[in-house]
Amino acid sequence: MDKVDTECSDMQLIMEMLGDDNTSIHNDVINEGHQPSYYEGKALNILNQLTNTDNYFYFLMTILKDYHKLNKEQQKKIKNKMNIEPEIVIKERIIQKKGNSKKNKKPRLNNHDDLY
Repeated sequence: MDKVDTECSDMQLIMEMLGDDNTSIHNDVINEGHQPSYYEGKALNILNQLTNTDNYFYFLMTILKDYHKLNKEQQKKIKNKMNIEPEIVIKERIIQKKGNSKKNKKPRLNNHDDLY
């Protein structure tokens, strides 16, 4: 039986089933109100523990879960760090100039005397 990809990991389901505010099952508590270097150090500590790219990928996918909550400037800095450039979409449109088919469709009076 194949696993259905619900974009919700087993770990996320376990954390939701625990139901309490204590989500530090790994005994690593991140305290609030510290300098940015504190959080950077915590992240580097976790990064050093990730030994292969698969683990790094799953960790990064989990961390980026709340990316949409960042302001535009923070998102821009992350995109620059990851070398994500805006996608350029080229749309070609063929423009055909329509001839004025109704040009002088009114009947003309013969003002010339052709009977000489």
